[in-house]
Amino acid sequence: MGWVVKIIGLCFVVGFALSVFEIDPASILTNTWATVRDVFDLAVGVLRWAVPYILVGAVIVVPIAAVSLLLRWTRARRGP
Repeated sequence: MGWVVKIIGLCFVVGFALSVFEIDPASILTNTWATVRDVFDLAVGVLRWAVPYILVGAVIVVPIAAVSLLLRWTRARRGP
C-alpha cells in the first residue's frame, strides 16, 4: 500500500511541475514532437539563465575546494 501512496505523490509532483512549465498533458499525447521541442527550449532557457551564476560561484568555490583538497592530501601523506 505504501508504494501506491508514493506513486500518487510522484504523479502529483510531476503534474504540478508540468503545470508550472505550462506543459499540457493532451499536447504530449497529440503533438509529441512539439512537446519535445518545447521541453528542449525550456532546458536551454534554464541553462542560459543558470550558467552565469554557476561561473560566478565557481570563482569562489573552486579555489576553496582546491585548497581543501590540497590540505587533505598533505595530511593523508603525513600519516597518523
